[in-house]
Amino acid sequence: MKQIKSKITNKLEQLFEQRLVPRLVQWVEYLETKIRRYKHQELKSQLKFCGAGLRFKRDIRIDYPQNVSLGNKVYIGPNVLLDGRGGITIADNTTIGFNVVILSANHDYQSNDLPYQHNVYIHKPVVIGCNVWIGANVLIIPGVSIGDGAIVAAGTVVNANVEPLAIVGNQPMRIIKYRDKEHYKQLACK
Repeated sequence: MKQIKSKITNKLEQLFEQRLVPRLVQWVEYLETKIRRYKHQELKSQLKFCGAGLRFKRDIRIDYPQNVSLGNKVYIGPNVLLDGRGGITIADNTTIGFNVVILSANHDYQSNDLPYQHNVYIHKPVVIGCNVWIGANVLIIPGVSIGDGAIVAAGTVVNANVEPLAIVGNQPMRIIKYRDKEHYKQLACK
C-alpha cells in the first residue's frame, strides 16, 4: 500500500512540476508585465510633464514625480532612480541606461547637526538636453546641466556641467575639497 501511495505521489509531483509549474510561471510573468504597465501609466500621470513616446523599461523609481518633466521619445532603462525633490527636466530623444541615479537634492553638510538631519536638504535642479545618451551605472548629482547631444559613458559620476556634444567619462577619483575642520570638531564634540 505504501508503494502505491508513493508512486501516486511521485507521479502527481512530476505532473505538477512538468505541466502546472511552467504554466504558473508564464501566468506570473504575464501578471507582472500587466502590473508594471499599470504602475508606469500611474507614474506618467503624476509627472509635471510627460511627452509622447516616453518609455520605461521594467522597474523605475521616481520620487516627487510632480517635479519631473520627461520629454518626447525619452527612454529610461531598468532600475533607474530619479529623485525629483529639486526638479529634473529631461528633454526629447534622450536615452538613459540601466542603474542610473539622478539626484536633485543632497544633504546640507554645512548644517549645524551631527549626526546629519535627514530632513535638511539643498535642492538643485538637474537639466538634461535633447538627444543625450547616458550610459549604465551613471550618477548625476544635484545642480548639473547636460547639453544637447552629449554622451555620458557608463559608470561616470557627473559632478559638473557637460557641454553640448561632449563625450564624458572615466573620471578618476580625486579630492574635491575639504570640510571646515573647526566646524566639524565643534559638531563632533557635542
